[in-house]
Amino acid sequence: MIAAVEFDLLLETIGISLGAGVVVTAAFALVVRSSARSAEARRAGDGGAAMLHGTLAALFFLAFAAIVVFGLIVMLRK
Repeated sequence: MIAAVEFDLLLETIGISLGAGVVVTAAFALVVRSSARSAEARRAGDGGAAMLHGTLAALFFLAFAAIVVFGLIVMLRK
C-alpha cells in the first residue's frame, strides 16, 4: 500500500516550525540580554538604566510566555 504524502502541507509545517523556533529563541534571548544589561547597570550604579533594562526584560518575558501559551493552545486544539 502506498501512502499519499501532501508535500505542500509538509513544507508548510516545516516552515512554520522553523519560524516559531526562531521567534521563541529570539524572545528568550532578549530576556537574557536585558536581564544581563540590567545587572551590569546596577553594578555600575546607574539605577535608571537598570530599571529600564529590568522593565524590558519583564516585558520580553511576558511576550515569551504569551508565545509559548499560544503554541500550547494551538497544539492542544488539533
